[in-house]
Amino acid sequence: MRLHSLLLAAALLTLSAAADSIECRHCDKHFLPQPLKLIPGRKYARDRRADILHVKLDVTPDFTKRTVAGTATLRFKPIALPLEKLELDAVDLKIAAISAEGAEVAEHQVTNDKLIITFAKAIAPDAETTVAITYSAAQPEHGLYFRTPEMGYKQGDTQVWSQGEAEEHRFWFPSYDYPNERFTSEVICHVPKGMQVISNGTLQSEKPGDKGLVTFHWLQDKPHVNYLIAMAAGYFHRLEDKAGKLPLAMLVPPSYKAQAANAFADTRKIIEFYQKEIGVPFAWDKYYQVYCLDFIAGGMENTSCTFEAADMLFNSDTEQLRSLHGLDAHETAHQWFGDLVTCRDWSHLWLNEGFATYYTVLYEEQKSGTDGMKHALWKEAQEVFQANDTRPIVWRDYGDPMQQFDSRAYPKGAWVLHMLRSQLGADLYRKCIHTYLDRYRSSIVRTEDLQDVVEEVSGLSFDQFFDQWLHHGGVPELKIDYAWDAGSKQAKITVRQTQKLSEQVRLFRLPLPLGFSIPGQKEMLRFKADVSKDVEDFYFHLPAQPELLRIDPDYTVLAKIAFTPQGPMLDKQLKSDVIGRMLAISTLDGRHIDTLGKALREDAFYSVRVEAAKALARISEPEARKALIAGSSGQSDARVRKAVVQALAALNTEESQETLWKMAQSEKNPDILVSIIESWGARPGNADVAAALRTHLAGSSFHNAVQVAAVRALRAQDDEAAVPEVLARLPALNDLRGRDAGSVFDAIAFLARRPTNSHRDAVREFLTAKLNDPRAGWRIASARALGTLRDPKALAVLEPMIAGGNEHIDPVREAAAKAVQDIRASLESPVDLKKLWDKVQQLQKQAEAQEKELETLKKKGEAQNSAKQAGGNPKAAK
Repeated sequence: MRLHSLLLAAALLTLSAAADSIECRHCDKHFLPQPLKLIPGRKYARDRRADILHVKLDVTPDFTKRTVAGTATLRFKPIALPLEKLELDAVDLKIAAISAEGAEVAEHQVTNDKLIITFAKAIAPDAETTVAITYSAAQPEHGLYFRTPEMGYKQGDTQVWSQGEAEEHRFWFPSYDYPNERFTSEVICHVPKGMQVISNGTLQSEKPGDKGLVTFHWLQDKPHVNYLIAMAAGYFHRLEDKAGKLPLAMLVPPSYKAQAANAFADTRKIIEFYQKEIGVPFAWDKYYQVYCLDFIAGGMENTSCTFEAADMLFNSDTEQLRSLHGLDAHETAHQWFGDLVTCRDWSHLWLNEGFATYYTVLYEEQKSGTDGMKHALWKEAQEVFQANDTRPIVWRDYGDPMQQFDSRAYPKGAWVLHMLRSQLGADLYRKCIHTYLDRYRSSIVRTEDLQDVVEEVSGLSFDQFFDQWLHHGGVPELKIDYAWDAGSKQAKITVRQTQKLSEQVRLFRLPLPLGFSIPGQKEMLRFKADVSKDVEDFYFHLPAQPELLRIDPDYTVLAKIAFTPQGPMLDKQLKSDVIGRMLAISTLDGRHIDTLGKALREDAFYSVRVEAAKALARISEPEARKALIAGSSGQSDARVRKAVVQALAALNTEESQETLWKMAQSEKNPDILVSIIESWGARPGNADVAAALRTHLAGSSFHNAVQVAAVRALRAQDDEAAVPEVLARLPALNDLRGRDAGSVFDAIAFLARRPTNSHRDAVREFLTAKLNDPRAGWRIASARALGTLRDPKALAVLEPMIAGGNEHIDPVREAAAKAVQDIRASLESPVDLKKLWDKVQQLQKQAEAQEKELETLKKKGEAQNSAKQAGGNPKAAK
C-alpha cells in the first residue's frame, strides 16, 4: 500500500507540472481550468452516430446540499445507420429512470464516464426519437459550481453557475459533450423566490412553481454546441442597456453593486464596432454578462450570456491599472468566433481563441488608436516569445483539451490573423472573414475551411502560410546586419534565420518589410525582402545614406528580431513609432541615462515610459537611480507610477526605499500601494516598516489586497514574530480569493516552519482544518501550505488524501502529494539525518543497556530459583 501511494504521488506531481505550464502562460489574461484527465495518443473528432436536435434540462438546484436533480430530455435521429445504442457522456450521475418516445428502452448501463442506453429495436436513420433521463448529481466536482454562505461567501451573494468548456457539462447532466454537434436547447430551473436565473436565448416565462419555488424557462432556438449551454441562478444586481434593439444586461453579485458600472462601460461600443468591422450582425437574441464568484476562468462565452469572474471587478480608484474592456471585447468576439462558428475538435481551437484575441486587438485600435493597437500586439508577441512553444497551433497530441488553451491558440493565433490581414490588406481580409462566417454560420469549422475561403476570395495560394504558421511550430528568429556602400549607394541587409530547426520547426518563408528614412524626405522608403533561406543578402538602391532603418516598420510579422541600430540611427529611432521607441529603449545602456530619463518623463505613450523605467533599473548605476527617482514624480498615468515603484523596488537601495516610503504616505491608488507594501519585504528590522505592515494587516481593503500584500511582505522578511497576528487576522479574511488564500496560507506556514516556533502546532491545526473547506481553492492552498510548513505531524492527514482517488486529475490531491513529498524531503536533509542517526544510536545503546539489565535480572531470578531448589545452599547455585 505504501509503494502504491508513493507511485501515485509521483504521477500526480508530473500531471501537476503539465497543468501549471498551461496555467502560467496565461495567468495575466486568461484564468483557465486545469486538465481533468490526460489520455495519451493523437486526438480526432468523434463519430456522430446520431444528430442531436434539441436538449431540454428541467432542474432544481439544492443550495443547502449543493446538489442538482431533474430531467434531461434529448431529441435526436440516427444519421446514416440504424442505432442500437445511444452513448452519452455522464460522470458521477445517479440515474433514476429513463423513458423514450419513438423507441423502447431495453436497458441502460452506467460506466465511469458514459451512460449507454440500449433500445429494444434499432432506430432507423432519420427517425426522430426522444429520451428523457431522470437523474441527480451530488455536489458535482466539475461543470456546476455552488457559492453559498456555508461555503464562506457573503450573505445575499448566493449563486450557482455552470462552466462547460472544454468537456465539463457531463458532470451535471447527461449529454453529447463534444464540440462537433450543434442543437437547440432550453433550460427550466426552479429556485427560491427572489433569485434570478440566466440562461441562453430568450426568457419564455417566470412563474411560481411547486414548494414555494419560482420557475424560469429559457429557450435557445438557435443551434449551438454542448459546452455553450449555460445556467446561472442566484441573487444579482442588474444593469441594462441596448445596442440598437439588442438587449444588454450586466449582472453582478449584490456585494459588487458599486463596481458593476466599470465592467459595463464598453459593451455596447464593442458590439457596435464588431458588427461594423465583421460585417455580420450579432446573431443571438440578447447579450447578458453574469459575474460569478470564484469563477474558474476569466470568462466564458456562452451563447447570448457570457459568464465572467467577479474577482476581476474593480473600483475606479485603481485608475488606468484596471479595465475590463479587454475581457469584454474577447468574450464578445466569441459570439461570432466560437459560438456562431465553432471549432470541429480541440486541435482547431485557435479558430475560437485566436480570433477572439485578435478582434480584441482590433477593438483596442478603435478605443486607443494605432499606438494602442501596436502595443497590444507587442504584448501578445512577448507572450509567444516567452512561452517558446515549438508545437504547432493545430496539434493533435494533447492529453486533455485544456492543454490546447495556451499561447499557441491565443496570442500566436491572433498574430497569424494579423499577418494574414497585413498580407491581404484590411478590406480584402474583411471580405474573407465575412464570407467565412456566412458560409459556415451555425456550423463547425476546421482550419482548412478558413484557408479554402481565403484562397477562394483572394485568388492567392496560402498553402505555405498555413503550413508553416499553423501546422508547424515555432517562430522565425532573425539576426539582421546592415551595411552602407557609399559608392554604389546601396544598403546591404543580411538576414540569418537562427531558430533551432527540427521536424516541427522549419526555415520560414516570409515577406519581411523594411523601411528607410532618407534625409530631407518626409515619407519612408519601403521594401520587402522575401526571406526563405538560413542566410541571405539583400541590396537596396537608395538616393542617399539612410538616417534610419526600421525592420518591419508597421509591425506585421511575428518574429524575434535581433537588430541594434547604431549611433545617429538609434537616436532617430527613439523619435519614431511606438514599437520603434520601445525597441530602441531595450538596447540602451549606461551611456544613455539622460535619454532614458527624458523618455520616462516626457514620452507621449505610457508603455514607452514604462520601458524607460525598467531600463533605468536594469542599468542600476548611481545616475540611473537618480533619473528613476526624479521620474517618479509628476506621473499622472498610474501604469507608469506602478512601473516606477517596481523599478525602485528592484533597485533596493537605501535611497530607493526611502523614496518608496515617501510615496506610500500620499499614494491613493490601492494597486500601487500594494506594490510599495510588498517592496517592504526587503526591509527587515526597520521599526517603522514593521509597524506599518501591522497597521495595514489590521485594516481593510477591496478584495483584501492591502492585507494580502502586508502578509507577503512579512513572509519576505521572515518575520516569524508576526505569526500570531496573522493567525488572529485570518477569521476576518474569510472571503479571500483562492489565489490570495494561497499566498496567505503559504506565508503563515513559512513563518511558522521552524520547529522552535511556538505557534507551529496552531498553524498546522488551522491548515489541516481548511483541508475540509467547501472551497476547492482553499483546500488546495491549505495542502500546499502544509508542504511549506514541513511539519511531519501533517503526514497523518495528508497521506490518506493521496491514496486511491479516481482517474480524473484532482488539484487538491496533487497539492497533498506535493506536500507529502516536500515534508519527507525535509526529513532527509543532512542535518536531520544526523539527528536521526544520533537518536537511533542513542536508542540502540539504551536498548543494549536494557537488554543487559534484563539478562542480569534473568540470571538473578534463575539463581534464586536454583537456591530454593537446593535447599537454600548458595553453593548449589553456581
